[in-house]
Amino acid sequence: MARITLTLLIALTIAVSSFGQTITYEDFKEVIPFLQREDFKSAYEKTERLLKTTDNDNSDLRGIVTYMNIFSAAGMVTLDQMSYKKFEKVSKKFIGQYLVMSAHICVDSSSMAYNAIQFQTNESGKLEGMSVIVNNKKTSILCFEYFEYADKINPSEMIDKNVRCGGTLKSIEINPNKSKIWVAKLRISNAFARLMTPL
Repeated sequence: MARITLTLLIALTIAVSSFGQTITYEDFKEVIPFLQREDFKSAYEKTERLLKTTDNDNSDLRGIVTYMNIFSAAGMVTLDQMSYKKFEKVSKKFIGQYLVMSAHICVDSSSMAYNAIQFQTNESGKLEGMSVIVNNKKTSILCFEYFEYADKINPSEMIDKNVRCGGTLKSIEINPNKSKIWVAKLRISNAFARLMTPL
């Protein structure tokens, strides 16, 4: 009986440590240096570990780390460290999950800007947000990001300000040519756009 009780306690401890944890700000900060120097492999491995141990966490920090995971995997594709086939497998498992993107400067829709957010009218006549996220050398587009907003957005209030977007990952389109020009298109539904302070 004592052995059964001990076995159950160990199993419960493992379950709690695996699924009861949340991502902390310190966890999040540990990933930043990898991304700054475009060590995408280390960023991917770190975010994979964090996500596997925080299944029940629905915080913004987990949403950010989930996005970092997809972003770093796309970066690995551009460096031939991950195949398109694997990228598709590891990224599409997040469809339906909450993502929070990096904050970017908001620019006018007529601008051709990388690593920025801009608002445009899509083919259906609805306002959407769009970002083109590139590597440091601007040789590869890691992600095109499209946002379908849940609430009404006033773009004029956001121009020249830092804005963070996020929402539910609706779909991922992989570059059909498998080139390094661009890797993926992310479509985000039920999206938000938040002004960040300080600017």
